[in-house]
Amino acid sequence: MKTFFKLFLICIPILGFSQSNLLNAKKPDDITKTISVKDTDNFLDYDDVDEKDILWSKVVYEFIDVEQKLNFPLLYPTNDDVNYIERKSLWRALKEVIKDKLVLKENSSDSLPSDSLQIFFSDKFTQKLTKRQIYDLVWYKTFSRKLGKEVEGSINSNHIGGYNIKGVWYFDKKHSELRYRLLGIEPVTAAISDLVANVSNPDLNTASGLWIWYPSIREELDKYLVFNDKNNNSKISFDELLTNRRFDSYIYKYDNVYGNRSIEDYITRKPGESDERLNMRRLLESERIKKEILDFEIDMWGY
Repeated sequence: MKTFFKLFLICIPILGFSQSNLLNAKKPDDITKTISVKDTDNFLDYDDVDEKDILWSKVVYEFIDVEQKLNFPLLYPTNDDVNYIERKSLWRALKEVIKDKLVLKENSSDSLPSDSLQIFFSDKFTQKLTKRQIYDLVWYKTFSRKLGKEVEGSINSNHIGGYNIKGVWYFDKKHSELRYRLLGIEPVTAAISDLVANVSNPDLNTASGLWIWYPSIREELDKYLVFNDKNNNSKISFDELLTNRRFDSYIYKYDNVYGNRSIEDYITRKPGESDERLNMRRLLESERIKKEILDFEIDMWGY
């Protein structure tokens, strides 16, 4: 076991960048020149998959709760007004990419964004949002009763309670392995405390209506590095974290013969059942579906 562990450590590629610019900086401005941005020369795009190579597939919808400790790199730092060296939340990265790609301004024309960024109203990816709609969702105006006038604001990292994601598990018989491909991501714009009461049904109660077609934003997210509290010199990008599923999540819906019904549609409350018990049964069902998917690859080798 020790030998295997040593070999494993040797084979691990260097996932982050050295902090030589931090050590060699002649002045403070030199520190932030390249330290928080990744060179994307080694960016790997999704492979083209031939239909005949897909032996089995299943589409799943999951919720990433950023309150879970494993998901903290997606949440923190929550203060978007402060520039932290090497540190940005996933939402801040997404917002910067959206603003940069759409050139969003208050007087943006009500036209569709370019094909380089695909943002939709729902996880069906059929109704594309206009620039005006995207602006209203990300940078909003609201009436302040305290001030008695309309004020501008924006959704910040501390407003994000989690992320809904849509992806597909498939068995690639060409490579003889089970693979996962992330298709879409939606920020859940609710305070974390509000999510606790709605943990069983995030897509209906707290969704933002801002579904991003993930392949259209992958390369940009690959430039943003994720903070590693274990080793500052070993980092991965947000894209690598998401595509390699280095997060904690639970399934709330999957494609099925019942019209893709969600778990909460058939795991319903029993008479006198508490919220804790109901949520536990739904979480257990989520884990059952996960196990069923992951066991498929093991079962393939049993024949």
